[in-house]
Amino acid sequence: MIKCLFIMLMLMVVSQNGYGQLFKGEVLIGGNLSQVAGDMVWGYRKIGFCGGLGLQYPFKFSSDAETKRWAVSMELFFSQRGAKQRNYYYNSSDTVHDYARYKLKYLLKTNYVCLPFMLHYTDKEAYTIGMGLSYNRMFSSDEIEFDVRQTYDSVDYLKPYDLMYVFDLRVKIWQQLKLGFRFEHSLLSLRTRTFYESTYHGGVTRRQYNNTLSLYLVYVFNEKWTNTEKEKKKEKIYYY
Repeated sequence: MIKCLFIMLMLMVVSQNGYGQLFKGEVLIGGNLSQVAGDMVWGYRKIGFCGGLGLQYPFKFSSDAETKRWAVSMELFFSQRGAKQRNYYYNSSDTVHDYARYKLKYLLKTNYVCLPFMLHYTDKEAYTIGMGLSYNRMFSSDEIEFDVRQTYDSVDYLKPYDLMYVFDLRVKIWQQLKLGFRFEHSLLSLRTRTFYESTYHGGVTRRQYNNTLSLYLVYVFNEKWTNTEKEKKKEKIYYY
């Protein structure tokens, strides 16, 4: 991953010096709201950081096109994900058998280094839509369940890799600064777990998947400034 970061930095420097017409560099920073589908906890309650570097290659399908509305991109992205539920104090005489009602202080924290590859389309120089895939490598995790830190002996371990599909939307705020929204969901399961409501009831087996919403700012290098001034009034025509 360090080599990837070095390559990205070098490409951004090269694009600044001589290849501004070919590549666009990006810096991204923002936050995540995440959950893990299939973990018996609901809601985007885990807050985390996201940010990284990106490189775009703009192109056009037709030589007759006036502008390069299409682009392919690669990013080196850091993302904090997981799931969270606060303490829930229940009545011991409660007869409702719902695993989530008996889960006290659940917290899953995962840290990933991500490599998203996307195809983008820009409309009217203001809106950019992107779709693609992201390969993610987990380098650390921490899980607390029933107020107890879990180990590989007590809970099936999470896979160290993840493949997610990505939907990305960006809106220009001012010139090269844009506001982005991103949705990501796992294509591969992180693990398979069996949850037991109580000693008197059977277990429920579920596969788990990452599910993330991101809001971020992106600054694009080597992107031409657009004319924000109001159009000049048409000159008056005088007839004599």
